Amino acid sequence: MWWLVVEVAWTRRFIHAKVMHRATSKVISVATTNSRDLRNTLPSLTDNNACRVIGKLIAERSKEADVFAMSYEPNKNERIEGRLAIILDTIQENDIIFV
Repeated sequence: MWWLVVEVAWTRRFIHAKVMHRATSKVISVATTNSRDLRNTLPSLTDNNACRVIGKLIAERSKEADVFAMSYEPNKNERIEGRLAIILDTIQENDIIFV
């Protein structure tokens, strides 16, 4: 069982992602399109480009915290496709290992 888990959530206006320790609920890294720097620079806060930016930020911030491996557990009947797949693929492309 792996202890660091990626959680991704969407609203109609924003994308939120975080990496947290499952047992202690300590948050390792957070990225959201609602942050001031992204909100003012991205043309759309929920499109595929925003998903790539969130994935890259999560990977960079996780590496700064010396985290190089994590897992993602889909909810019941959840498919890894679309925007979720873009975020997870971008995290992997930035040298984070999924176990």
